[in-house]
Amino acid sequence: MEEKLTITAISGWAVPETWFAERIKEAFPGSDIHVVYPENPENEEEAQHILSRLPSQLYIGYSLGSLWLLKYQDHLPVNCHKAILAPILAFLNTGRLGGKTSEAQLKYLIKILSRNSNKTDVLRDFFFHADLPYPENQIKEIPERKILIQGLKFLENNSVTGKETNDFLSIIGENDTFLDAGALKDHIPHLEIVKDVGHSPTPLLKQLAKRMLNS
Repeated sequence: MEEKLTITAISGWAVPETWFAERIKEAFPGSDIHVVYPENPENEEEAQHILSRLPSQLYIGYSLGSLWLLKYQDHLPVNCHKAILAPILAFLNTGRLGGKTSEAQLKYLIKILSRNSNKTDVLRDFFFHADLPYPENQIKEIPERKILIQGLKFLENNSVTGKETNDFLSIIGENDTFLDAGALKDHIPHLEIVKDVGHSPTPLLKQLAKRMLNS
């Protein structure tokens, strides 16, 4: 009997874990899937705890989860498969590392999340631009505003270089809302750019499954 593929995936910012798990299941049917939403991405002890309790054959970092996985990759098991989808080296546009978001835009999002008691309104507007078509009723599964803000501050304060991606399969959509695929290709020469695709993880996961099947 063929062994099940075990997958641990680190979710993107404000992406419901159940919805992301369903997308992974579509791309990797029959797999044993664990999706994690880091509550405090800056906390290395939390990262070490997450990765040590979920030993897997494949680790996937999507969007914010990609930067998190790159930052804490030393805690991954030896000889596992590693992939980053919509990979973030830097979320902000200040260091020519592929980010498109200005510091002012990010600080504004933090500000309105801090002040607005209804996170649904904020996230509805954000995801309208981000091409993440999960049902609105799943917004209630997303963590509280404090955790969302910690995620944004992680994106604001952290970056890596292309060298950290050497051992990762790296895939991005050509039309990503938040990331410049061409600029990232300069830093990640092995980056695969999928045509006519945006920031949504669904087609990126399907491309990853195809790559792994053919490897």
